[in-house]
Amino acid sequence: MLDAKLTNEEQQTLNSYNKYGKQWAASHSDFDFWAQELNRFKKFLPQGKVLEIGSGGGRDAREIIKAGYDYSGTDISKGLLEAAKKYNPGAKFLLKSVYNLNFPKNSFDGFWACAVLLHVPKKRIDEALQQLHRVIKSHGVGFISVKKGKGEKNTVEPPPDGQRFFAYYSLKEFAGVLLRNDFEVLYSKERKKTAKTTWLIYFVSPNKD
Repeated sequence: MLDAKLTNEEQQTLNSYNKYGKQWAASHSDFDFWAQELNRFKKFLPQGKVLEIGSGGGRDAREIIKAGYDYSGTDISKGLLEAAKKYNPGAKFLLKSVYNLNFPKNSFDGFWACAVLLHVPKKRIDEALQQLHRVIKSHGVGFISVKKGKGEKNTVEPPPDGQRFFAYYSLKEFAGVLLRNDFEVLYSKERKKTAKTTWLIYFVSPNKD
């Protein structure tokens, strides 16, 4: 279920992932950088039902399933979901927008949102986080990664990236976004990957008092 009107920037990003899905998945198959985040996630949430937002080409799905979680993956891109299903036969993947996670309330113990909310415009980030808040159980655990920077930007790169939209944050700025959407920040840090890319890492839990 999509039922979410996308901005022009979001639609262009989706078009790129649909067009280059298989190529993009093949070029982003190395999970090593995120292994320490999954290890930390396992400490916070040793087992349970986990929802992945933006499953992409299925790279993270493979590791989350291997870790023993009851996994469900979602993505808005048909092109990426085709790749994810190919790499993870038998796994559960659903075509869904983060703006319309039409699961029952409190369906999942945790969520994994690696490098996906960075494609959400800042004016819509509350919509996305409120959808996540609704479907995750009280005291559940979520992992989020976004990129460090300022403002928002459209980028145009050679295939398999294409034309995409990014929203950038400081560590404190995105923590404030999480707090205003009733997420407790359990742990956060900056992780530098390259000279140009620093990731902002958050482990969160929804407050449902």
